[in-house]
Amino acid sequence: MTERIYRVFGIPGGFLAFVILLASCATVPLPRQADTQESLKGTASVYWKLRMEDKYKDTFEMEDKEALQKLSRKGKPLYESYVDRARAIKTTDIKSYSIKDATLEDHKGRVDVEFTFTLLEIPKPVHQVVSDEWVFRNEKWLHILQ
Repeated sequence: MTERIYRVFGIPGGFLAFVILLASCATVPLPRQADTQESLKGTASVYWKLRMEDKYKDTFEMEDKEALQKLSRKGKPLYESYVDRARAIKTTDIKSYSIKDATLEDHKGRVDVEFTFTLLEIPKPVHQVVSDEWVFRNEKWLHILQ
């Protein structure tokens, strides 16, 4: 009787446990970015949200390292050079941003970002559109800091 119960429940139960074990070890890959206008807009939006929150470590990972090498100072680590430059750019009190347009050409992109910010000298909010450059490399969009 015990042998019959083992055959009925033990073998399928062991197989089910094995499948559950394999499933728990698997990782869900992040969706691949596409070389499309919508993908670029979405990536740019995430980038600027992180920048506004001063999450430089996260935005550093979204930068094109080749472009950063050209901007880095000799003798200074690349990350520190990036943070110095990113902080210098954010000298105004940015209130909001919105992605206006994105254009693609080959594996390069340009995103128009509208910022709303305040200046001490001007009582009303100021709106300015800035063009941001991006490059599609290794299946993802990378920001080119200028």
